[in-house]
Amino acid sequence: MKKAIASVLAASMALSLAACGGSSTATSGSTATESTASSTTAESTASGDKVTLRMTYWNSEDTVKALLDYLGEAVPDVQIEYQFIDNSNYDTIVDTQLSAGEGPDIICESPASALKHAKLGYLADVSDLGAKFSDAGTSVYSYDGKTYALPGISWFEGIYYNVDLFEQNNIALPTTFDEYLDVCKKFQDLGIKPLAAGLKSWEPMLKNSMAFVTAEYLSTDEGKDFGGKYREGQATLNGTWNPYLEKWSEMITSGVYTTDMTGIDHDQALEEFATGNAAMFCSGPWDLEAIQSKNPDLNLNMMPFYGTKASAGWLIGGPGCGFAVNENSANKEAALKVLAAIATEEGQKALWENNQGGSSYMSGVSFDLPEVYSSVSTAINAGNVYCPWNEWGAAAGAHEDYGTEMQKYLLGEEDLSAALSNVDAAVAELLSK
Repeated sequence: MKKAIASVLAASMALSLAACGGSSTATSGSTATESTASSTTAESTASGDKVTLRMTYWNSEDTVKALLDYLGEAVPDVQIEYQFIDNSNYDTIVDTQLSAGEGPDIICESPASALKHAKLGYLADVSDLGAKFSDAGTSVYSYDGKTYALPGISWFEGIYYNVDLFEQNNIALPTTFDEYLDVCKKFQDLGIKPLAAGLKSWEPMLKNSMAFVTAEYLSTDEGKDFGGKYREGQATLNGTWNPYLEKWSEMITSGVYTTDMTGIDHDQALEEFATGNAAMFCSGPWDLEAIQSKNPDLNLNMMPFYGTKASAGWLIGGPGCGFAVNENSANKEAALKVLAAIATEEGQKALWENNQGGSSYMSGVSFDLPEVYSSVSTAINAGNVYCPWNEWGAAAGAHEDYGTEMQKYLLGEEDLSAALSNVDAAVAELLSK
């Protein structure tokens, strides 16, 4: 599976993105918190010379304002009626409408919901438009050789680091996992906490460990098909990921991740890093504004995650959403015209405008990389941005089980094999539904 990303990152975040957007699959991006928007008509209607199309999304309208403005100019015969649905109800509401042969004309889809809806015949084939995008963007929205959604602007997560702490102590940036552990040891010897982590949440252990497995296994010829096999019930974590996670577990045995961190939440860890009490902090652009607001003078950058071999490194990330067309829309052709407008350089720039800090998967489209992300530019240019659970299909929700099981592993409540077996069981149950 090709994991190339065709563009580089944009300027620092203009708005604060939450770490888990998008219905039940938790692909990162901005998460709206308002209640469900007022109801709209289920069918598109013609008004004068314009066709009215309904678009649903789990993010607030502010996150696509520039895109909607652009579409108003690029597709003047279409009027888009935007419907925000809170992510806690998004899947249920959209599933119910689609199963009744109704639903929105344009649907923002998570990878898991796109796969489900494509299998049920609810989505239009957009493979021709999808050909403009890299495989890294379209692979998670594909089924049976066809593409059913266009990837939106990406999200990503790496390791923020305090540049001054590194430079003042003559500590070089690592290029391998072992070098990273050595960096942590140097900070420990100096009495400086190497990594701030809010392990009260299941997310940090999930992303950090999966980034290592990506670098060591999933990005190789041997492991590149694992995701596809896993979502078909043809592979298991236990018996496959064990040797990689046993190596990654040196994060625990070396004291970088400690049991007391399970009592620290995300905001506490962020403040610990922002105030100079820790050298590093794993997160993405959605936290940049919060970090800088707590310490405007902090000199920071971001490094990628590494495997045992020297490489450009890897970031955890993927498409924030996918734009799909309802196969049963009364105005399907008009909806496809909207997607065609999104699949242009101008459309991608408009989409990026309210999602700065992400990148486009469309070939030939790139944005300026801000200085704060200069240390991950090589990884981004290499296309090394990947989200393993995006390929788990209907079982994508089990990534939360994985994170929770890794917390138990850290606490010594179960061994690695048991933790992975429990995730496999959760995946099997989801796939059986």
